[in-house]
Amino acid sequence: MRRRKTGNVSILAIALFLGVAVAPNLNAATINFETDTVTTNPDNIQFTSSDGVVVTVSGWQAEFPTTATTIPNVWGPFPTTSVASSDRQIFGNFTRNQLLQLSIGLSVEPTGSLNPTETDTGSTAISPLFDNQMRSGTGDEIQFALFEYSESVSVSQIIADTSVANSHVWLAGGLGAVPDFSTDFLATLTALGVQISLDDKSGSEFAHDLTGFNDIDFLLVGTTPFDNTYGPLPGGATSNFGFARMTLGPAIIPIPATVWLFGSALGLLGWIRRKTA
Repeated sequence: MRRRKTGNVSILAIALFLGVAVAPNLNAATINFETDTVTTNPDNIQFTSSDGVVVTVSGWQAEFPTTATTIPNVWGPFPTTSVASSDRQIFGNFTRNQLLQLSIGLSVEPTGSLNPTETDTGSTAISPLFDNQMRSGTGDEIQFALFEYSESVSVSQIIADTSVANSHVWLAGGLGAVPDFSTDFLATLTALGVQISLDDKSGSEFAHDLTGFNDIDFLLVGTTPFDNTYGPLPGGATSNFGFARMTLGPAIIPIPATVWLFGSALGLLGWIRRKTA
């Protein structure tokens, strides 16, 4: 009776370990930034997934000076108001010709300034996009979105819309509080770990499939620099994109190797005892 009980316990233990590892892959939810209801706050917008995860999105910009330092100036979050064409910072859901709802992005009107020293090429008359193109001034700029989640999630895919072909998108995520970007932006990204994804389509949707973002509370997605490479961010190409959809799932907590070894040992022990019997 004791040997049989041991075998049952080992099988149950392995089943539990497998269940913990596999179950979180189920029940994925998609956030559709083009059609889902949005709550607009002064400096961010919010969406709620079908399973109740609140996604808070804000828009940011970083400018790399042409001096010896590579620590950029960081501005954000930009306000979401878009009442008049003279608005200088706009972030939120947009429509084209008051008919077609587009993805979310960061843009300004043709003569508007994103910050005290930099202007942007975007226009509210065109689709809103995160971009890395400057109208005036020197140095590189990038724009990026910060996604914050009301609970730890797994992000498996981001759909970019109205993008430029052969442009890179960088992604970085983490668990816990969002770090301070203003201290050292590149060091912060390097510490988080940056993933680069190449969009090889132009003017149409492109799916960026993410790997490793399985237990995060926040995610940054941005354009790469236009001219130079800075830290983990490759440069040398025009980049712009908007957001259309994002696929979320429950957080997948990595199981330590020692736990798997323990479970395997239990199973092996049960098998040996049955063979001995």
